[in-house]
Amino acid sequence: MINRINTDEFLTSGRNIGNADVISRFLSEQMKKENEIFEKSLRENAVPKITGEITKGKIRWRGIKFVQHNDFLKSAKWLEQRGKQISPKITFETSVNGL
Repeated sequence: MINRINTDEFLTSGRNIGNADVISRFLSEQMKKENEIFEKSLRENAVPKITGEITKGKIRWRGIKFVQHNDFLKSAKWLEQRGKQISPKITFETSVNGL
C-alpha cells in the first residue's frame, strides 16, 4: 500500500472541501506515485532497459503488460514482462464501515 487516506485531516484543516474533493485529490496523488514506480521499473527492470521516451512500441516489443487484479475491497496492479513480475505490486484497499 503506497499511502493511506485520512479524511478527518483534510476536513478539519480549515478548508471547506467536500469528501469528493478529498477522494479526487487522493486518487490523483496515488496515480502520480504509481506512474513514478512503473516508470522506474520500466527503466531499471525491463530487459533490455528502456532508454529515452517510453512509447507503446517499446513496451510491446519487450512483451510488457500491465496487470490488474480486482477483488471486492482490494485491487492490485503491477507490470509483467513475459510472465515475470518486473515492478512491485501496488495494492489499494478500501473499507466500508460495518464490514
